[in-house]
Amino acid sequence: MVFSEAGLWGELNQSRDRMSPPQRKLWDTVKIPPVLWQLQGYEPCWVVGLIGTTVLYYNHLESGFNRSPWTQFGTIDRYQSLDWNLETLLEHQLAVIAAGSDIGPWSGEPQAGAYLPSSRKPAL
Repeated sequence: MVFSEAGLWGELNQSRDRMSPPQRKLWDTVKIPPVLWQLQGYEPCWVVGLIGTTVLYYNHLESGFNRSPWTQFGTIDRYQSLDWNLETLLEHQLAVIAAGSDIGPWSGEPQAGAYLPSSRKPAL
């Protein structure tokens, strides 16, 4: 089920109150009114910002903000599970801008199976 637009606005407003001045400047430049885009292979997610070929969206499956490339307007190309708050996402985007290239990280989609804390993962 898609996260409610009212719930999303609550997240956005609370996040804006916590933003640093540089984060707020970037946010005021890239934000768009929330719109549902199809997340490839999953249900739609709320898109809240666009920066060139990067889309900023709320992943309600992971309860956090993420970013993804997009090639077709209305479609989020890559599933992300970084679960960032909006301020962290914007801080990362500021680092990408300062570096002049995308510095990651990129996460993958969920993997089936039992979760093992990193200290218990089998050696490869």
